[in-house]
Amino acid sequence: MIDYRAKTAFAIGTGRCGTLFLYRLMDSESRVASSHERNPDNEAFHRYCKWNNLPVDDEGFLFAKEQEIQSDLQELDFSFEASPYLSLSVRDLHERFGSKFILLIRRPDRVVSSFVHKGFYRLPYNVKNPALAAGYQEQPRNPVHTFFARISPRGDDFTAWNEMTPVGKVAWFWKAYNQRTLELLEELPDNSYRLLQIEDLDYANYIDLTNFLGISSTLTQTDFDSFRTSRPHAFWNKRNIDQWSSQEIDEFEDQVKDLALQFGYEYRVSELLDGIRAEREEAERRLESLQPRKKKNLRFWRARCATSDWLRIFADKIDVR
Repeated sequence: MIDYRAKTAFAIGTGRCGTLFLYRLMDSESRVASSHERNPDNEAFHRYCKWNNLPVDDEGFLFAKEQEIQSDLQELDFSFEASPYLSLSVRDLHERFGSKFILLIRRPDRVVSSFVHKGFYRLPYNVKNPALAAGYQEQPRNPVHTFFARISPRGDDFTAWNEMTPVGKVAWFWKAYNQRTLELLEELPDNSYRLLQIEDLDYANYIDLTNFLGISSTLTQTDFDSFRTSRPHAFWNKRNIDQWSSQEIDEFEDQVKDLALQFGYEYRVSELLDGIRAEREEAERRLESLQPRKKKNLRFWRARCATSDWLRIFADKIDVR
């Protein structure tokens, strides 16, 4: 029987918070089998059940996860998975595998803008009895597991939430999901988890993280910097806080305020606007610099080229002595 202790770890969070980046870093480690959201159907359904406290047996979820980990450890020394779907499964995973966890947290306006751009909570939910877990809601152009991932409140809070804009709903998600994850982690031994704000992940913090997990890192500072600079740029065609309505701003600030202050994040949109606008201008400037330059006055340019060619031929025929 495999002893999984000190051989498994998971990076968790809301999503859009750095799990993909951390997966890529770990994937570069020579003795680590690293994966990212490798079984979203299994993981998102377990998340849905845990969020709604549904009396569902966990063994199917854990058996599938054990098969995946066993496959990792047949080839390498350590199994690492980055998946925000697993945040509410930490107790089950720790009991089964003795796993360690890294909770990644990111500035709330970044997470909210990104999820809204992806279409989170685009349409209101159709629910008759809000005291029950929401039944399946159609997810246009998305796999079924995306519904299970998009949790919603129950009871008295549901009606007010369902009337919010997508910005307000995702802001609620950022707060509620992080809060529930923190509560679950606090039930585990202190040495089994770490909290990391993705904005603080530099090379020194990465090495400290691998030491905490029990991984002998082979990643150099140069390699780390290369990964960081190659991270995909923001999609500046999405709506950011500088384009939100007054209702969206009010909903966002009301939802994230307390937890944002706890993590030391600025939550007031008015205080974030200058930075966002400067980033947008810089991104647009870089994008423009990458565009091929169009030749102006194309007809004149062609005529000039033809004249230049004729003059060059004529000059070659002149014997200068």
